[in-house]
Amino acid sequence: MTKVFTRLLAALMIASIVMTTAASAQTLRVGLSNEPSNLDPAIQAGTAARAVRLLVYRGLFAYNGPNGDLVQELVERYEVADDNVTYTFHLKDATFHDGRPVTAADAKFTLERILDPATGATFRNLFQVIDAIEAVDERTLVIQLTTPTAPFLHYLALPESAVVSAAYVQDTGGNWNSAPIGAGPFRFVDYARGQHMRLEAFDGFYTEGVPASDTIVFEFYPDSSLRMNALRNGDVDIIEYVAWRDKPILERDPDVKILGGTGPFMGLIFNVTEGPFSHPLVRQAVAYAIDRQVVIDTAFSGQGLPIYGMIVPENSIAYDPTFDGYFSYDPQRARELLAEAGYPDGFSATLLATGQYDFHMNTAIAVQSELAKVGITLELDLPDWATRLEKNLAAQYEMLVVGTAGDIQDPDFLSDYFRGGAVGLNNAPGFDHPEMNELLALGRSTLDPAERAAIYRRVQEIALEQSPLVFLMWRDQSYAASVDVEGFEPMPGFLSFQSGIMLERAYVTR
Repeated sequence: MTKVFTRLLAALMIASIVMTTAASAQTLRVGLSNEPSNLDPAIQAGTAARAVRLLVYRGLFAYNGPNGDLVQELVERYEVADDNVTYTFHLKDATFHDGRPVTAADAKFTLERILDPATGATFRNLFQVIDAIEAVDERTLVIQLTTPTAPFLHYLALPESAVVSAAYVQDTGGNWNSAPIGAGPFRFVDYARGQHMRLEAFDGFYTEGVPASDTIVFEFYPDSSLRMNALRNGDVDIIEYVAWRDKPILERDPDVKILGGTGPFMGLIFNVTEGPFSHPLVRQAVAYAIDRQVVIDTAFSGQGLPIYGMIVPENSIAYDPTFDGYFSYDPQRARELLAEAGYPDGFSATLLATGQYDFHMNTAIAVQSELAKVGITLELDLPDWATRLEKNLAAQYEMLVVGTAGDIQDPDFLSDYFRGGAVGLNNAPGFDHPEMNELLALGRSTLDPAERAAIYRRVQEIALEQSPLVFLMWRDQSYAASVDVEGFEPMPGFLSFQSGIMLERAYVTR
């Protein structure tokens, strides 16, 4: 009898331990608006991909915290020499998920990989300011720049600047999409294509108390209604990107809270290599022809603020209110410009967007309707998001709907849109303006804020005169979460697309 009782007591104790462990384990379920198309840390593949990668990888610096502060991640401390071109970084005692230490040689390899044209790194152009990289010892990295570069630390904070393991890449060739290795707070566990990605807390992460959850499961809901219902039904705890038509429904749900605000913008990018859009007057005509409120009402349920000028935030040293109303809604002026450019009867063109995100598609529909009024007939190309990205990077379009934000908290973000060179996600194919290029380089190398502000005012003048991009509106970029979720707060403004890093602090209280 005693043996039976002892065995029963032991069994109960084991069951109690299992139940306690299960109860204490924190699993956070996140509904993404898209299945990540690429987890290579050097490639910008959209917000959904960034949400995963910001947890798996870490760079030397990052934007982190509810205010989007520039913080040191893999860097313990650093010095900038009096020449303003020599940076010495001392690395933290950090570890990759496979147990290898993060070394200066890995950081050097990462930057060289970004600079290698074969990588196809999204921000390769930014890092061409680097002249030399030296791994002095295991934890000391020295970077020599060609010229003083005011936003250089901001470049290192980009998600696409995350440090990768040289040994991992050499061993696997970079198996990014099925078994990525990083130094972030979560390690990659499994990936069921079309269904989910699972990450588990990395117990070797260098920051105490991070991550707050033991497991994060990313589930894919490209359909916004299904994504909303998954949250309301308790299938997920947070959803990334709340569709505007769904926001009022969620605001009335007592079990849900809306998080986030305005930051990204919508616009149009022109392929200026040939055809009507190679003429600045035609591009200006488009800017005058579109009633921004129609776009806001059609694609965003009336939620948003029109942009008739530039996209520089008011808290930037480069902000100049005189540019806010550079254009206006003036169809007659648009027709006059078209006639002056040699298109009095208008013309036909294609507009690339995507059918996967309704706000992209509905923006395209609104633009199509508005431009038809001045004689520009648009055929819409609405592939899935992955195909849209491919066409974007291959410059396979005449005009493109873009929904994005500045990638760094420095006016040099304008380089991403207006500097000539290789085709990227956000610049106009074929646009290569010598004065613009010179000014952007000067703004980058100038350290005095007042001098930089004057330089970027001229940059904006040229940008509006040439209009390789036309901006339409500021839009809301909200997340939604169960009221039981704590610790997650999206970052503000331009950094809303990098809010995935804040999931390291999120947990469920129930």
